[in-house]
Amino acid sequence: MDPKALVNWTFSALEMLAEIHDYLGAISEPIADKYVGDLVGHVAKKLEKHPESCAPCRNPKLSVLGYRCCNFKNHIIIYEIENEVVNILAVMHTKRNPKDLEDLG
Repeated sequence: MDPKALVNWTFSALEMLAEIHDYLGAISEPIADKYVGDLVGHVAKKLEKHPESCAPCRNPKLSVLGYRCCNFKNHIIIYEIENEVVNILAVMHTKRNPKDLEDLG
């Protein structure tokens, strides 16, 4: 059996997930629950087994820091790998200004 990486959600990433849930929850609570649950499940399944499966971020300031970006529907998940731990740093909508991402670095 292959070893799995530990996926750690930072406080700021969890706050972003809560904001996504609140936004979608205004439309439908079950839709919000499903979307956020699917996002978390997708990230865990993918990154536990293959932490390097997503490409380095396209944003040069994030890429130089070694951050990687995965897509899930309309969101980008930004993370870093430290030893065997995947730290999820942010979850942002794909239509947000890429300059907003530079605060991570």
